[in-house]
Amino acid sequence: MKHVNWRKYRTLWNDRHFLFSLLLGLLFLMVGLELSEASRHHLQQTLQGTWEHDLFLDRLPVMELEYLLVWGMELLFGFLAVIAFLYPEYLPFSLKTIGLLYSIRSFFIILTPLGARPDEVKAPTEEFFYNIAYGTNEFFFSGHTAFPLMLALIFWHKPFIRSVLLLSSLVFAIAVLLAHTHYSIDVFAVPLMIPTIFLLCRTLFKRDLRFINDHGGGRKKNTITSLFQ
Repeated sequence: MKHVNWRKYRTLWNDRHFLFSLLLGLLFLMVGLELSEASRHHLQQTLQGTWEHDLFLDRLPVMELEYLLVWGMELLFGFLAVIAFLYPEYLPFSLKTIGLLYSIRSFFIILTPLGARPDEVKAPTEEFFYNIAYGTNEFFFSGHTAFPLMLALIFWHKPFIRSVLLLSSLVFAIAVLLAHTHYSIDVFAVPLMIPTIFLLCRTLFKRDLRFINDHGGGRKKNTITSLFQ
């Protein structure tokens, strides 16, 4: 972590291009979340309760990890709020990337209308954020695993942040399998899906990388533009 660079804040918040890109990023995120909700609603209306056997889940024990998945995601949101405060230059690119991630995921959810397994551990419905942090019938691909992994790629050259996010992705991957809230393909597909979407975003939102390069250490090989080059 680091001290707050107030000069950077003044520069960014006085930059009309940054503010416009930030607002556009929020729009991308809202659209992605709305599409996720729409795909969830679509499945709830069309599913006939069908589910499939799974090579791993049929052999793994069922563990009550619903509170880990809910509270773990909420703790991750808190961590990301601190990161956003310390590194505002990452906000436009991150918001657009996460928004596009959830938009693409919504499309795949509709393509794979699978029902929940009868041994699935249900979410604690009394939690306010359980729908956001847990979800229902949103299988391909695992949002718990994909969300922190995408952010790890975005912050790849920040070792502490990267380590926390990679560990979060791994813990969530294990947890959703043991709680039987995802099919195994939903988890194992994430390391293939996320780098592809990341590269797509790095091309589509290339201008937003300028804020990171200009305010995150200059155009060196320790910036996001060097990842996967």
